[in-house]
Amino acid sequence: MSEDIVLDDLADAWGHSETVDLKAGDVLFREGDDANAMYIVKSGSLRILSGSTVYETVRAGGIVGEMAIIDEDLPRSATVIAGTYAELLEIDMEKFLRLVEHSPNFALSVMRTITRRLRVMNRRYQGGVRA
Repeated sequence: MSEDIVLDDLADAWGHSETVDLKAGDVLFREGDDANAMYIVKSGSLRILSGSTVYETVRAGGIVGEMAIIDEDLPRSATVIAGTYAELLEIDMEKFLRLVEHSPNFALSVMRTITRRLRVMNRRYQGGVRA
């Protein structure tokens, strides 16, 4: 079992989470939107994109929206669209902080996702123009 799959179990253990259901093509949020939550994908798939570039497809056990909840005053850095029907758990700031405080595994999983995404972006950047 993937380490990320544990995230939805951890979230459920620390209280009720709102469930969000999306149909294929539905927009969860757009680049530039205000942020007040991150999401754990329980089923289905989501595409993270900026403009017409798809950066990643996130499947069950993965997360989206983690950057904006950590940078709490900054807007969303990408658009997220459902690639298929998707069921998500919404983690608002209060629940996020509670999970980080009480579950080191949750915090570590979020940090690993951010680190992995940063490494992917660095590899893409290294192939492009540098300042």
